[in-house]
Amino acid sequence: MLVSSIARFNAVNTMNNAAMGAMTASSSVINTVSHAKSFGGEHDLAMLNKMDKKYSLDLASNSLLYKIAYLQEKRAAKQQDSNIKTFSTFA
Repeated sequence: MLVSSIARFNAVNTMNNAAMGAMTASSSVINTVSHAKSFGGEHDLAMLNKMDKKYSLDLASNSLLYKIAYLQEKRAAKQQDSNIKTFSTFA
C-alpha cells in the first residue's frame, strides 16, 4: 500500500511538472509571437522558425508526459484500491 501511494504521488508530481512545462512553452510561444514585429530579415525569420519548432516540440512532449503520468496515477490508484480491499478481506 505504501508503494502504490508513493507511485501515485510520483505520478501526480510528474503531471504537475509536465503541466508547468506546457504552460511555460505556451507562454514562450505567445511572447515570441507578440514580439515578432521586432524581428526583421531572413535570418531572424529562420530563428523564429527554429524557436517555433522547439516550443512546439516542448509542448507536445509535455502533453504526452502529462497523459502518461495521468495513466500511471490512475493505475496506481486502482492498485491501491485493490490492496485495500485485499487487506480488508483478511481483517
